[in-house]
Amino acid sequence: MRPRLSFLLLGLALLALGGVLSLPRASGEGLRPKRAGSLPEMGLVVAARDVEYCGYHTPCGPGSRTDTIFYLRLEGGEVKGVAIPRDLFSPVAGGKINAAYGRGGPELLKRAVEEATGLVAERHLILTLKSVARVVDAVGGVEVVLERPMRYTDTAARLFIDFPAGRLHLGGEDAVKYMRFRHEALGDYARLDRIKEVLGQVLRKAQNPATWPALTRALGEVWRELDTDLALEELLPHLPAVRGLRLSLATLPVREGPGTFLYVDEEAKARFLAAFFGAAPSSSPPQVAVRLKGLPELLPWAEAFLAREGVRAEVEAAEVAKSAVYTQDPEAGAYFADLFHLPLLAPHRPLEGVVVELGRDLLQ
Repeated sequence: MRPRLSFLLLGLALLALGGVLSLPRASGEGLRPKRAGSLPEMGLVVAARDVEYCGYHTPCGPGSRTDTIFYLRLEGGEVKGVAIPRDLFSPVAGGKINAAYGRGGPELLKRAVEEATGLVAERHLILTLKSVARVVDAVGGVEVVLERPMRYTDTAARLFIDFPAGRLHLGGEDAVKYMRFRHEALGDYARLDRIKEVLGQVLRKAQNPATWPALTRALGEVWRELDTDLALEELLPHLPAVRGLRLSLATLPVREGPGTFLYVDEEAKARFLAAFFGAAPSSSPPQVAVRLKGLPELLPWAEAFLAREGVRAEVEAAEVAKSAVYTQDPEAGAYFADLFHLPLLAPHRPLEGVVVELGRDLLQ
């Protein structure tokens, strides 16, 4: 059985570590990690800024919009995150939520996220696309599996995406393109699902100490680009506590409205948030359809493992980018994510029951 993973907090801690290593060392003794017990509880807004264009073909740095927005709750041994669609209407921001940062900085963005979720957002971490690409490169890139080719051209923005179908290894720049793509039927929802997938992989790779030297160098360079109120001295003492954490990521329930706006589906949100943030793994298997998908050499083991739990599963041999549990049922997802010690990634795309994906990373 694999140890529980702590992708997100480890990533945040490594961001902090990178920042520390980029600082003058005169007072470095006081910045060394010290065991401080479990991680502090906090609500954190993590967002990535888009690109600002000064003219045709002229990017001039990070933009004011935050097209990627996550609310993360750090509590006890878990990190749970909710992706917020960029087109969500925000009354406090007076428009789409992706404009909140540009209109009022991180404080307005946090207020907009609190308004949408009803959850307290105490802190913020605002990234740039460049910093995301550097971090992906530092951990050696990510693996993805495309069911069909991914192509999109925006000559004005100099954005050229041309990926063939199949299994691909993406470096930082291509991984950012993969996460920005939304020209398909599910549009921004599919984009958020891809971001969850890449985030899980990056943070998982960041657990490997072999990636730390390159990651530290990269973070030292990008740290100055980040807008955050997270104090390094506050995070570092909790480094030893991150290894046992679990990661769960989902998308906030929304509904379509006039024009291009989305609105929070208040009824669905109440049910979802109560289950997602309140769910504890059940002691008995939930009565849902379960599908095992992945490497042929892993499927017999997983099928026998589930049989001992009294669970019969459909089995499918397939290419899998990285191992994870996928479901839109937070309670069932909590059970199987805990059983397999894998991250829970709740996609927006239609999905029946629970899918446990088992990839080559389990053999490494």
